[in-house]
Amino acid sequence: MKKNVLKLNVVAALFLQVLTMISGFIIPKITLSYFGSSVNGLVSSINQFLNYITLLEGGVGSVIMSILYRPLYEKDQKRVSKIINTTSKFFRVIGTIYIGYVVLLSIIYPKYIASDFSKEFIITLIWVLACNTFFQYFLSITYRLLLNADKKVAFVSFVQAFAVILNIICVVVFTIKFRNIVITKAISAAVFLIQPILYRVYVKKEYKIDSEDGIDEFTQSHRWDGLGINTAYFIHSNTDIIILTIFTSLTDVSIYAIYLLIVNALKNLIGSISTALTPSFGSVLASGNSKQANEFFDAYELIVCLITTICFTCGMILVTPFVDVYTMNIHDANYHQVLFGILLMISEMIYCYRDPYVSASYAAGHIKQVSKYAYVEAGINIVLSVILVRRFGLIGVAIGTCISMAYRMLMQVNYLKSNILNRPWHIFVKLLLINIISAVISTVVSFKFIDLHVLNYFQWLIVAVKVFLIVVSSEILLLFLFDRKDLSLLLDKLREKEKNK
Repeated sequence: MKKNVLKLNVVAALFLQVLTMISGFIIPKITLSYFGSSVNGLVSSINQFLNYITLLEGGVGSVIMSILYRPLYEKDQKRVSKIINTTSKFFRVIGTIYIGYVVLLSIIYPKYIASDFSKEFIITLIWVLACNTFFQYFLSITYRLLLNADKKVAFVSFVQAFAVILNIICVVVFTIKFRNIVITKAISAAVFLIQPILYRVYVKKEYKIDSEDGIDEFTQSHRWDGLGINTAYFIHSNTDIIILTIFTSLTDVSIYAIYLLIVNALKNLIGSISTALTPSFGSVLASGNSKQANEFFDAYELIVCLITTICFTCGMILVTPFVDVYTMNIHDANYHQVLFGILLMISEMIYCYRDPYVSASYAAGHIKQVSKYAYVEAGINIVLSVILVRRFGLIGVAIGTCISMAYRMLMQVNYLKSNILNRPWHIFVKLLLINIISAVISTVVSFKFIDLHVLNYFQWLIVAVKVFLIVVSSEILLLFLFDRKDLSLLLDKLREKEKNK
């Protein structure tokens, strides 16, 4: 039963990410085609500034999930109610502050951001995009955290998938009909209101949440433990576009945003695996079975590293040819940025490599303990990006992100080794070296022997198949030569799966 739940969660999470990836390509393409690079850059820029409010959230989501694992495992309904009541109260306060922040942003942003758009247009767009963020985040997060912690990832994923599909349809129809970016984004906001409504209905039906149970003092006192984690994630996700907005132009922001579509599609695909696996890992830790926890993490680590290497190595090689086709009829900016594409892929590859170690710390409830690494990561990212953007532009912010990601990854691995699972360093180093060598070999071979100049999506697809075969062959060969134990572990898991079927 547990395996079936885990499998369903993984499949549902992957399904959602595929849909999100498709949506991420379709909607910006429509924006570029009908409204131009400047409008696309403006939308991306405003969204990033709106996301600053998530700093106030302080990483509460990660903290709440780690606190919920044990009472859910022990079926302590009264404690669950108190935790949910505490969380809801906190986010109501954040929602109120958010409104004030939008008012302030509406006053400041049009004055200091260079653009050819009227102040009235910018202010209207800010409020429309703010509604979208409000509906998606603040009205649904409490129930979504509860459902994810209780391994109801499949339900959450399918609700989000339904909203994504409906949003794609509405964006296409209303953009073609009205040709007005404000109307299009307003419709999107209305569509995503479906999510919190469905979450609320489901939770009310399946859980006995009693608002009269009061608040949970432990949750109240530890809600800020994830501030460092949240700050680092926010800076990682938003700072580059903010810095480009301030120091370069909206055209550069648009270029960055288009490459980020592909990068985020891959990152979210891999992240969906962690989303599905982390609650199960948290339950194992809550049970106190250290042997089972180590075995679970062995498989988790191997799967994530293997998929990350394959996906992002293919991404490094194929991202610029894809962008070339994607922006073929867009001539108001230079979207052909080979080195930038490679560096951005490398930074997010590092991010995904560290994901199992970060998730393990969260699941173990060691969020406050690893916050110091997150603060340092955030500082490195900001300082280096600001320094390097002045000289190297897009490439500069990508380098800054790479260096900060590498620092955090090494610190997280060391913390897991020393404080949670007692894992020796050589396991990580060996696996990392194999994957780096595989990525380098695959990239060199592909650039040397494959013609990456493509004129349409069909040609790109043919090239993508060739690159994928090279990358997979290289990865499997190196694992066979230097890490047969891990390869055997993976094959045994696959055989066990087939046997169970």
